[in-house]
Amino acid sequence: MTSPDRAVPSGAYTGGSIRNLQKVTWDSARSQILSSVTASFAGVEAIGSNLNSATKQALNAATDAQSGASQAQASAAAVQNTTAANSASLVELVATQSGQTTGGTAFSDAFGRTELGLDYTTFKTGPVADLVVIDGQVQLNRSGDENTGNVVALSKTVTGTDDQRVSVVVGRIQEAHSAAARIVVRSATDLSTFVYARVYRDSVYLGWGTRSGNTTVYNDWTSASTAVNTGDTVTVEAVGRNYKVLVNGAPVAGYADTAVKSPVGANNRSFGFGCQYYWTGLFGYFSFAINALAAADLSSPPIVGTGWSLYRLNSTSVAQPAGEARLAANTFDTLGAAKGIAVPDLGRGQVQIEKAGWYAITTAYAFSNYTTQARVGLWTAPAPGGTWSLARVGARTANDTGVNSVGSSFTAFLQQGSVVAPGYYLSTNNGFVGTATYFDGALLSY
Repeated sequence: MTSPDRAVPSGAYTGGSIRNLQKVTWDSARSQILSSVTASFAGVEAIGSNLNSATKQALNAATDAQSGASQAQASAAAVQNTTAANSASLVELVATQSGQTTGGTAFSDAFGRTELGLDYTTFKTGPVADLVVIDGQVQLNRSGDENTGNVVALSKTVTGTDDQRVSVVVGRIQEAHSAAARIVVRSATDLSTFVYARVYRDSVYLGWGTRSGNTTVYNDWTSASTAVNTGDTVTVEAVGRNYKVLVNGAPVAGYADTAVKSPVGANNRSFGFGCQYYWTGLFGYFSFAINALAAADLSSPPIVGTGWSLYRLNSTSVAQPAGEARLAANTFDTLGAAKGIAVPDLGRGQVQIEKAGWYAITTAYAFSNYTTQARVGLWTAPAPGGTWSLARVGARTANDTGVNSVGSSFTAFLQQGSVVAPGYYLSTNNGFVGTATYFDGALLSY
């Protein structure tokens, strides 16, 4: 611009191309825009790098969590297996002690094999698969089940009396909330009549059953809500007309069969277990696997013939000095089945004979310490208080290999009124412990 007098003010613009002004302005703007865009991409790259890092950390954490979960699951399975195995050992011990106490049956089976075997008779109801043994546990094969059904396995062993205790240790839980494992007591050998307990994860049922043709029918008497887990021991006790279900020794359900819905007698002393498959139409469910089965008489069976059974139940050691000797006082603590004899001294195993004849005698000792050159001896005296003499000796154990038990069997003729007792030879002082220390005899001639 110019003033009215055409004078040019100081600092005024004097000319030049507008294109140059535009170019300067655009170059500046472009530089600023490119700088901003470049910075933006740099930020995105940094964000991408951060996201990749975060993703990797998350994946690593997920992998660690999955590994930890797998280890925890494996540990839990190991704990369950150990618990079940321990329970199986305990239920076997309880059955053995019960049998020794009553002189009756003592049965246990921990299924340490690949198949159920010929010692059981199986009864199938419905289109289900067979029982199989997997890792020491019996269950229905998970392949081949078409619809709801169950399989019962009865042991070919029977109890000696009507009063029974039958236990199972439950194994893998599978889908036990909807399908029931079974304990069978007081059964006929063909399963035509029986009493049962049905065992779910959160309840048990007690009732009586029948079988006709290929169909088994279950009729519930009573039920109870109770938690049952892998490794638990579930027991049915049958005494007289009364039935009781226990979980780990605690009573949870009971019933008195006053109407005698299920017969009791010598033809109804079989026992066993069962596994179920339940099909809803959409989903299939399997009952607990069975980790162990045990059974014992709760009362003493009638004794036929003449004989005795003395043994030690206490696991505390009884000191026995080295040398050739009869047993120390209080070695035996339990008198089992016995008939036709007298016992002047239970602890030392002294048995007085009331009927002369040939007797088969078996003696065994469990040692508290390993030893060598041990053997069993059999001592006799003409009467209680008479002079003892060594009548028989068993073979000695090896001189260079230590053992923790020894046993021998003898056949000896024993006079009426005479006394017989077990003895031993020990190279060093030792101790005898239960439950594998016993002295049994039976009359062979009549």
